Amino acid sequence: MAELDRGFDAMRQDAIRRSREMQRRAAPLQPPAAMQSPQEAAPPPAAPEHKSAEFRIPEMLQGFLQDWDAEKIGLAGLLWVLYKEGADPALLLALAYILL
Repeated sequence: MAELDRGFDAMRQDAIRRSREMQRRAAPLQPPAAMQSPQEAAPPPAAPEHKSAEFRIPEMLQGFLQDWDAEKIGLAGLLWVLYKEGADPALLLALAYILL
């Protein structure tokens, strides 16, 4: 029993050490903004360009999708994800039937 306690303590200490190491690595290397002088402050990022190209649904699909609610869209998304993950075809057919 004492051996299990020592093993558990060793694992806990190792986890704490790893956690502290990750926190140390994640800490910023620059001083906080309050400590920087105005000359050292980084310039503000440039505004992103607005793209004029918009996503358009083809007219053929607009009529098909106009009566879909959030539930049907969610089922269609789930069906797509399961299909991409290689799910069981019977499950995919069952979901497609529910979707109809």
